[in-house]
Amino acid sequence: MPAYRSPEEAEIRKPVVARLRELMPGARIIHEIQSACQGPTRIDVLAVSTDRIAAVEIKSSKDKLDRLPAQLSAMCGCAHHPIVALHRKFFEIKETPNAGTWINAPEEAGHGVIWGFDLPQLTSAEQYLRHELQDRWRKWMACPPPGAIDMLWRDELREIASRRALHRATSRLTIPELIDVLTWHMTGAEITKEVCAALRARKCVEADPPIETDTPDPGPGHDRVSRQSQGVLL
Repeated sequence: MPAYRSPEEAEIRKPVVARLRELMPGARIIHEIQSACQGPTRIDVLAVSTDRIAAVEIKSSKDKLDRLPAQLSAMCGCAHHPIVALHRKFFEIKETPNAGTWINAPEEAGHGVIWGFDLPQLTSAEQYLRHELQDRWRKWMACPPPGAIDMLWRDELREIASRRALHRATSRLTIPELIDVLTWHMTGAEITKEVCAALRARKCVEADPPIETDTPDPGPGHDRVSRQSQGVLL
């Protein structure tokens, strides 16, 4: 366990990862990743399949919620599934004679998917609080939010643009310019698969082993079409 991570957070992180593996079989789990390559917000846990991204912010018994709205906003900008995993201390728990136990999540958690840990009447930490949100999980967006591509490094963006022959001089382009080239020439489905493939193949300090077999095939005719449109970019 890294020195900066408390035992209290580790106790929640372990069941979070187990739940992600259950919901997204085959996804690569990455710990502590920036929501944007130049941004200050770090995501605690990221799960990346070939076409889907889930991001989790963990709040243990030693944490506060003052930064959670900004953290949740960053996750909403780059992931299909922004998830907030909270210790029981953050929930309002009421016992009523006729209705049993009522559990309310804090307002800072917004309207994302909320997982509760160490809560009463839950059989295991892997269970999450609001069962009605199961349907929301299944009805995930086909394309991630536009900010997903911001998680990629410059070399990863250059490799995509070069492999797809979208620009002749990728070495001279900045990160914003490379993103502009990719988003102009590629469909949402193509960008989704490229972003996921790059994250699954990236060498990370703390993550599952890299998966380098997901490189999308640009398909026949892509090189010819993209080169014809390069005049406005060079």
